[in-house]
Amino acid sequence: MSATAKGASQRRPDLDTLYSVNADGSRNYLYPADVAGRWQVRQKYIWAVLIAIYAGLPWITIGGHPAIHIDLASRNAYLFGLTFTNQDFFLMFFVVTGIGFALFVTTALLGRIWCGFACPQTVFMEGVIRKVERWIEGPRTTRIRRDEGPWTFDKTWRKVAKNLAFLAIAYLVAHIFLSYFIPVRELLTVVRTHPDENMLAFGWTMFFTTIFFIDFAWFREQTCLIICPYGRLQSALIDQDTVIVGYDAERGEPRSKKKNDGGDCIDCYRCVAVCPTGIDIRNGLQMECIGCTRCIDACDDIMRKIGKPEGLVRYDSQRSFDGGERASLARPRVFLYAILGVIGLTVAGFSIADRDPFHANALRAQGIPYMLEGERIRNLYSIHLQNKTNEPITLEIMGDEAVAPGIEYLIPQPSVVLQALEDHEVPVFAYLNRDQFDGSFPLDLVVADPSTGEIQRLTVTFRGP
Repeated sequence: MSATAKGASQRRPDLDTLYSVNADGSRNYLYPADVAGRWQVRQKYIWAVLIAIYAGLPWITIGGHPAIHIDLASRNAYLFGLTFTNQDFFLMFFVVTGIGFALFVTTALLGRIWCGFACPQTVFMEGVIRKVERWIEGPRTTRIRRDEGPWTFDKTWRKVAKNLAFLAIAYLVAHIFLSYFIPVRELLTVVRTHPDENMLAFGWTMFFTTIFFIDFAWFREQTCLIICPYGRLQSALIDQDTVIVGYDAERGEPRSKKKNDGGDCIDCYRCVAVCPTGIDIRNGLQMECIGCTRCIDACDDIMRKIGKPEGLVRYDSQRSFDGGERASLARPRVFLYAILGVIGLTVAGFSIADRDPFHANALRAQGIPYMLEGERIRNLYSIHLQNKTNEPITLEIMGDEAVAPGIEYLIPQPSVVLQALEDHEVPVFAYLNRDQFDGSFPLDLVVADPSTGEIQRLTVTFRGP
């Protein structure tokens, strides 16, 4: 029998151990109870919108491409009408740091509100999976009693039905995830064909379906507690004035089962029973808390029943819970995170706006550094061109004779038409009379887009004997 099932008399959550793991290392399976309240209503609508966004974005087309499409095979990405190639990957540093510091600002202000309201793990786990589980297996007490009892037909068919439902949901979520890498209309075609015809896509589908099924059916809160590093970061990001989900110990203590004997907390254990990570919020802020607000609604419901004011468990700062006055939101660490985030996003914005429409790179051709052809020295270079736009462009290639007088250039393909996102290599031959060579020197190759006036200079070295 699990510790959760046996009740509070055997074990209660504490600050020294992980409640979802028993002392012998076995899993203490959690059975969060149902809860209703204003925060759950808000979450329900937020989750519905987020699921619609997650599933709907791949269907939205901007400029002939999905709103978000990461094409790993071609090393390209389409993001809300913008096109990026592998040459633009460095921009991800500024985008990721900007988003990261924006999350830091949010955490410094409102704690783990992202985890409780917007993280896909929470959205699908709490907004979909647990609802399906309750629909098939019943409320908390019924599930505990059935799991403790022997295997019967009723228990068997419910377990099978629940896991089949989880598998179907995992299969669907896997396809939603893959639709960001394979255009959704192509993915629908792939789904209708035999796996042998698209083994790579089929393999990834089965892989992610398995991962999601294990998460939904078994791993659950362990994803937040063990795998995700964000919970461990929060201790470095919050302070005494961060708004968190907390317990007002000054008002609630001492706890008493009698209504008017002690503080407002009657130790009903309801806040623990509804917690999806198995913590006791009355022990203070903990790494396991994902800010889901279930304990707030549960406690408010009890307070209404016993005629006490709501808010014994509420959103507030630790300073307020300790009897002080919460400081302004404009605190030094918030300013620091905000400034760093703005810098990252600003640099990313300017870099994206000023991107070159094409990429050009010149390298010496593989092999010997030069060739002797009678009285002339020949160097061979290879220019790699890449169109970074969604439209065809024409590029012209030439050598700058002013930089290296006496050099004769032979360019077999001086004008190149590149289709959208196409790349191409062009050989360039450079010749110089032997009597004019007195040591290696640089020369410039020029790639120009006549339609825009964009010019890129590629400096290479001419070598000889």
